[in-house]
Amino acid sequence: MVSRCCICKNVEESLEHILWNCNYSEIIWSCLGGIFCFKNPKSFEEILNSAKQKSPAVKEIWRVTAFITLKELWFQRNRCVYEEESFNEHNIKTRIMKFTTESEERMKNYMWNTSYDLQILKHFGMKCRKLKSVVVKEIFFKLSQRNQLLLCCDGASRGDPGIAGHGIIARNNVGYCVISIAGGLGIATNFFAEIMAVLCAGEWAIKNGFRRLLFRSDSKAAIAAFKNAKVPWFAISRWEKICQNVREWDFIHSYREINFSADDLAKKGANLQSGEKHIYTSKPPFLMNLEDELKTYYRFG
Repeated sequence: MVSRCCICKNVEESLEHILWNCNYSEIIWSCLGGIFCFKNPKSFEEILNSAKQKSPAVKEIWRVTAFITLKELWFQRNRCVYEEESFNEHNIKTRIMKFTTESEERMKNYMWNTSYDLQILKHFGMKCRKLKSVVVKEIFFKLSQRNQLLLCCDGASRGDPGIAGHGIIARNNVGYCVISIAGGLGIATNFFAEIMAVLCAGEWAIKNGFRRLLFRSDSKAAIAAFKNAKVPWFAISRWEKICQNVREWDFIHSYREINFSADDLAKKGANLQSGEKHIYTSKPPFLMNLEDELKTYYRFG
């Protein structure tokens, strides 16, 4: 015997029908859609994607509200089955609003200063959140001193861990590209990739007779490891050999916005097999421009 939906009594009952497709469920979702200006979701994935372009605060409120709605719809189904209770649209809406508002204490994300955000908060009786202001910073790229080789290094990992690669671009004090390297690392963490980028850059430099090195990296963790002699075990002997063969070395932290050449090379490296390298003896053809110390760059944060 086919079990009919205990709420609408028209269609065969299933989890998918109860949560998304039942006429009465659609009434509840349409009510929420009117508040958030979203269409009725038909899956968990659509719930997660609905607020993708909204502020962190709205995204948080929507997901809490949506999951409370799913719970209430299923609980309503159980009451219909075991307590012979009929569907009560008003009670369900009231419970969803109540439980969402009570969850405010656990919501900490920033809102945007828009009328849309304010209307959502007002509808649920919530207080205004902190605004995350965007600060625009001017940042500048600087080449190395005379007789000093600048080694711009970066690592990339598609996941942490994930498929990883490293990128290196070496430039002299007038900006000429001496060498560019994209290397594959296989499965690795991002930190491992950053460390390997510095090691491979240093090893190439001493092999080719450069003795004054300036490493540029956007990883503060990697820089701290080398500067404080706390490199991972796999890097100790390799780094010691580099140090023994140079007159001087130093590190400079660089935001990604002024380390984009090495970043692009690292992403290319992540497409290569472990141990595979692409080496360019001048500016790689896929790099439109290199960092220029006469230009102003901007960082948003």
